[in-house]
Amino acid sequence: MTSAHPRELADLDLYAVWVSAAELTDRFDPFRFEHRMAAYRRLIDVTNASGLFGADNRDNPLWAWTFQLQWQCRTGRLGATTRADGTIDPDAPWAYGNYTLSVIPWLGAERAGVVAPLEIADAPGTARFRYVRGGVVPAELEPSVEQWRRYFAMVTGTRATADSEPLRIALWKAHKTCLDVVVTTIADIDPAPYAPLELTFLRGWCRMVDYLGAAAWRTDFGFMTEHGLDVLPEMLLEQRSDLRTLPDRVRRNVANVIRLATTPPRRHALNLWLWRRIMRTRAARDEVLTLLDAVFDPRRDNATARRRLLGHLLRP
Repeated sequence: MTSAHPRELADLDLYAVWVSAAELTDRFDPFRFEHRMAAYRRLIDVTNASGLFGADNRDNPLWAWTFQLQWQCRTGRLGATTRADGTIDPDAPWAYGNYTLSVIPWLGAERAGVVAPLEIADAPGTARFRYVRGGVVPAELEPSVEQWRRYFAMVTGTRATADSEPLRIALWKAHKTCLDVVVTTIADIDPAPYAPLELTFLRGWCRMVDYLGAAAWRTDFGFMTEHGLDVLPEMLLEQRSDLRTLPDRVRRNVANVIRLATTPPRRHALNLWLWRRIMRTRAARDEVLTLLDAVFDPRRDNATARRRLLGHLLRP
């Protein structure tokens, strides 16, 4: 059984696993690609029980997580054999990052009472990252489970006619607590068998989340299919010359993400503080696409947007 979904999903590569992944019954094995996708499908389904996110669930903010997981599988970031056999490598950095954004939200949903508890399978063999083992959540991820519980509790208490932005703010807060753990964990690891540039890209992507979260960036189906499906590389990054082979929009986005990763911590903290100040108002958040472009890719044709950035920054 699959949940209600937008008809346009049938045109995307995500659709095959969306309709074929078996429902999780008594066990969630997060080292199986189809299990992670089935968990997302279930979370998307149960959070729309009241029609909060529309009849076909297209306004559900969890759609972005499914698209990200599909991209990671398609491009080899979950492990060398994932695309062929569905096995997720517990030592793959991107796979660990997604683990914190699949298993940890699931556990938060369990605590909020929106899904039934399942056994969480241990990582096969030894792994360099810390996972739920024997049902015990690593201490560094326990606060994230609580943040996700709060998000799912907030969803169940929100009327269908309510403004969705407070939900997005709560979701991004929970999301960030997970990636803060990821950033710390991968700070000094050996990137092998991946290239150092690929790990740099992952670090930068985690930092980019700080910017998206501050703007309560939309992650629903419509917004993602319009703005979020052609901005990431369809290949693993081996060396900087690889960037020249990417489509223009993807190349510019990847360059910005890598630049974020290599920005000194104090400079990054200052830039992020300025961005959060700019994003204080709903008016600024409503034009985040334009303003984010002005921040990361200043050009003659977005000079007006850069002036608006200054106005939002200086607003009392």
